[in-house]
Amino acid sequence: MRRLIIGAVLTAAVGTGLTGCGGDDEPKQSPQVAWADKVCTSIGINGQKLALPAVDADTQKYKANIELFLDQVGKRLETMETGLKSAGAPPVDGAQPTVDKALAKLTETRESLGKAREELKKADVNDKAELSKELSKLSKVMVPAATYQGPREDLRADPKLTQAFDTAPACKASTS
Repeated sequence: MRRLIIGAVLTAAVGTGLTGCGGDDEPKQSPQVAWADKVCTSIGINGQKLALPAVDADTQKYKANIELFLDQVGKRLETMETGLKSAGAPPVDGAQPTVDKALAKLTETRESLGKAREELKKADVNDKAELSKELSKLSKVMVPAATYQGPREDLRADPKLTQAFDTAPACKASTS
């Protein structure tokens, strides 16, 4: 009798455990959606926002805060660039030029911010006029960078990729 009870319990336990292993409840993603999901995951920023530093009367402190901000933006753009490259070629005919354009824009934005940061480093922080002049130059670089929406938006130029980005779970999560 004892063996019968143990056998019944084991059968029930194994049967219950195996019922969840029989198949996927979620539908399979298309290769396009899987690629878009990989892109959004690899370039995602987890909702972390960067804020432009507040103006500070201490020119040295203000300059240091702007340099730190530009460094953070540059690192974020570099992470996106690396992530987009690691996603590989899109499984969509004719979409590679769109990816190449997105990468080029990302690289250009990152490099222009890096140049602006290097110029700012050279500024004499003891001279408010020089710092103001450098910040004015910096603002000309920052306007295009500030309006840059990122590679995901550039990739949406291809309608087939747009559909994949609209469907991919990681892309939906990063826009909400």
